[in-house]
Amino acid sequence: MTDPYAERLAEIPLYRPGKPPLTFFDSDFQSELEKTWGKSWGGQSSYARLRAVITHRPGPEAAWGAPDPDFLNLPTGLPDLPLMQAQHDGFVRVLRENGVEIYPLNAPPPVLGTYGIPLRSATFTHETLMVKGGAIICRCAPAYKRGLEYYQSRTIGALGCPILYTVHGMGFFESSNAVWLDKKSLPLAVSQRANLEGVHQVTGAVQQFGVEDVHVVHLPGPLNTRGAQTGRGGGAFHLDMVFGVAAPRIGVIYPPGVGYEFIDYLLHKKGFDLIEIPEEEVNGCPSNFLVLEPGKLVIPAGNPYVTGELRKRGITVIEVEMSEFTKAGGGPTCITVPLIRDEEIE
Repeated sequence: MTDPYAERLAEIPLYRPGKPPLTFFDSDFQSELEKTWGKSWGGQSSYARLRAVITHRPGPEAAWGAPDPDFLNLPTGLPDLPLMQAQHDGFVRVLRENGVEIYPLNAPPPVLGTYGIPLRSATFTHETLMVKGGAIICRCAPAYKRGLEYYQSRTIGALGCPILYTVHGMGFFESSNAVWLDKKSLPLAVSQRANLEGVHQVTGAVQQFGVEDVHVVHLPGPLNTRGAQTGRGGGAFHLDMVFGVAAPRIGVIYPPGVGYEFIDYLLHKKGFDLIEIPEEEVNGCPSNFLVLEPGKLVIPAGNPYVTGELRKRGITVIEVEMSEFTKAGGGPTCITVPLIRDEEIE
């Protein structure tokens, strides 16, 4: 019987019939990504076409927090679970209508963390940083969230997506502290949710994938009092809660939530047109939009100023009800892992 694979030997780089193989050292990982791993995983953009995401429909764990809402990052109260689930269903429907493939987080109930308590933040799946080629598994900073990285890594691994790096040791980093300006420029924030060791680890990892400009941003944060998710003296612990990139060199920012040098960097070194979030909209998470394709994004409803400014710049804006998510700490970006985005068009 003829071996059906024999003729493929001739297609292997440096194949020499009847001789030992020579090592093929100059083969680029990216060139074999889809052949080896099944899909062109990852992406290094905030605004290129979105192809696939991970989401997690909130279960009972999402509304858990009554024993200590302040410690569990619920400064304005617990979410309404049925309403939260309905809003998640509506958001997922918008993704599907726009051709985005949905993968569920592999987190069967009860969704418990490292310390045996419900992972109320499991629905906020944006805890993995994707680069073009695979995943950087992050490490949650507050102890009440730890263990979420376990569910993330087993989901991503089971999908066949390469896990390229895992934040470890004394490092902490949550991927919402990274916002792509373009495929070579990535600000990383130090905050209550990311320490310098975590930033250093992530910097070393992303530099292997063509990132040339890593800008460290410092976010203010609270000590004993936090009256709202963002603003009102509480600062912000995630960069994407106070800054988002809607299109090439178009950003949405809440200036009191970042150090001024970051604003200077965006304006004068990167040439950004910045839309300023007004105080009355900041807790509606208007910078936490999710770009579906160039020129189109989905944003929490109830942010008329930011939405209007985006539309003035020619961007199609889809508003979705997300009040229970913004109350609990995030918006469209926070509740997705962008598994696959297209390459940016230069």
